[in-house]
Amino acid sequence: MVKRNALGKGLGAIFTDLVDTASPKSPFIICGIEELRPNKFQPRRSFEEGGIKNLASSIKENGIIQPIIVRRAKEGYEIIAGERRWRAAQEAGLQEIPIIIREAADIHLAEISLIENIQREELNAIEESEAYHTLVKEFHLSHEEISHRVGKDRSTIANSLRLLKLPQKVKDAVIKKEISSGHARALLSLDSVSLQTQLLNDIIQKKLSVREAERAIKKMMSSHKEAGYRNKDENIKNLENVLSKKMMARVTIREKKRGGAIEIKFLSRNELDRIVHSLLSTLNE
Repeated sequence: MVKRNALGKGLGAIFTDLVDTASPKSPFIICGIEELRPNKFQPRRSFEEGGIKNLASSIKENGIIQPIIVRRAKEGYEIIAGERRWRAAQEAGLQEIPIIIREAADIHLAEISLIENIQREELNAIEESEAYHTLVKEFHLSHEEISHRVGKDRSTIANSLRLLKLPQKVKDAVIKKEISSGHARALLSLDSVSLQTQLLNDIIQKKLSVREAERAIKKMMSSHKEAGYRNKDENIKNLENVLSKKMMARVTIREKKRGGAIEIKFLSRNELDRIVHSLLSTLNE
């Protein structure tokens, strides 16, 4: 697979016309700090207070070295890149701030905000997932298109989006850094919110590693499966036994509120061929 290098190039290489502060056609100007407002597509929901204070101290000492990139809004300007600097400037008590004005469509605004934060590794796993979801929902981008734009494998994008299926309590735990994204991905193996919540509490209270959590999940799924079999209707159990003997393979019938599924297990390609041949022979009778 060809390795993408989009993130390594930096924002200036990806969106040269938007963030190239050295461009002679767009020198910076000074505006009132109150004229700026946050990017509506900013994926970051929280800004670490200590980091903002440290940056504010630097700004008090040295000023803002790099202007903030903005676009015109109905009132004032909307930040394209540099919200953290803007927040720190407010903390430092600045009344004015240097800006560079660019023309930017919404999709460029969303992309730049996402890429800028990914480059600095400032997003938690849920914020990153929500940013990808915005690109899918608002701008109808495919996983492949997002992969190309942000420089990450398509499978990484897909796995990230799966985290949004988790219950809010689990997502909150990721945001608060009580569990890692690895723990969260492991919890996706459980198809019950109650089981996910139960194991979440164990992970936090017992400080389980991802490997330990995965082992606990396997044990939990095995116990849950056995309990389900004990509670299964006797007629269904008998039917499973009859079909298993007929197919010479383990057959499981799963009932749901609407419909269900019949699962036939095989251990090798030869066994699969035998089962398929048997099924086709039965259908042709």
